[in-house]
Amino acid sequence: MSVTGWRIPEGRLARMSVASRSLYPFVLAAMCETPPDRRGSTRVLDLPAGGGVLSFALRAAGFDVTPSDLFPEYLEQAKPGAQGKTAVGLFREQTRAKVPGWLSDVWLGHAAGRATPANTDVGTVPSDMEAPLPFEDSAFDAVVCVEGIEHVMDRHRTLSNIRRVMKPGGRLVITTPNLLSIRSRLATALAGQRTLRSYIDEYTSVWGFSPDRTRIYHGHAFLISYFQLRYSLHHCGFRIRRLWNSNWSKSSMLLCPLALPIAAATWYSQRPAKKRFATWRSAGAFPPETPEPYREMFAHLLSPAMLFNATLIVDAEAV
Repeated sequence: MSVTGWRIPEGRLARMSVASRSLYPFVLAAMCETPPDRRGSTRVLDLPAGGGVLSFALRAAGFDVTPSDLFPEYLEQAKPGAQGKTAVGLFREQTRAKVPGWLSDVWLGHAAGRATPANTDVGTVPSDMEAPLPFEDSAFDAVVCVEGIEHVMDRHRTLSNIRRVMKPGGRLVITTPNLLSIRSRLATALAGQRTLRSYIDEYTSVWGFSPDRTRIYHGHAFLISYFQLRYSLHHCGFRIRRLWNSNWSKSSMLLCPLALPIAAATWYSQRPAKKRFATWRSAGAFPPETPEPYREMFAHLLSPAMLFNATLIVDAEAV
């Protein structure tokens, strides 16, 4: 089944990009393109669910949502603080994000919907993203994987696990820190890190352990770029449908004059791959009707969502 209905205008998302420092409103907007009358029959897996930010919001929107996480206790710990709050109030509190009126309307319905009570009637299913997930094949219409893929050692295994539990044509909304924003490109050139305020090392990049120390919460130790994510999505059974606008990087906006040399370098760097692709296709390495990916990649790489956003949000389809 299709889990989308109408398309949220890019102008609204762009304005929210300027106003919001959180990525969650954009993921919520993406999911709430599903019409309200289809949400109850849309099974959504929230993986990793963490403290339930999206699970609570999606349940309030009417989705049949299943949270799952390596640390299921995080969501249970968040439930007491949610009592007596509205869905909008809890979402604002958990994300520290503004919720524009149009998003409230798309999410919860008309203006009266903004008083919808928070719905925390969900239980987390324990799971490891790098192990077989405890769900049947083709169990879900959609999966949201928010800031999870950069925490796992084997992203191919994780994406293959996710694909197995999704229906063909299902929707994956996946987010990760954007390594190809202009700010991140410059910081990587200078310091080898995506920002000048973060650092990957073997001690401070471990963000936690379970009480028995058998479960490790790896931090941003396995960051991946658009190129790597695209490659893994393709080979694990997904096709990119759309890049979503997300929270804008002010530093990247100030560095916008670098967009022109980035465009030139991107065009130049694709030339050998284009020639190799044409040669291999002619030699029968893949079917002759296989489309080359470079035009789409070029459009993605030079899009505002890529150059100016702090977070990469990819909307993909299970094929």
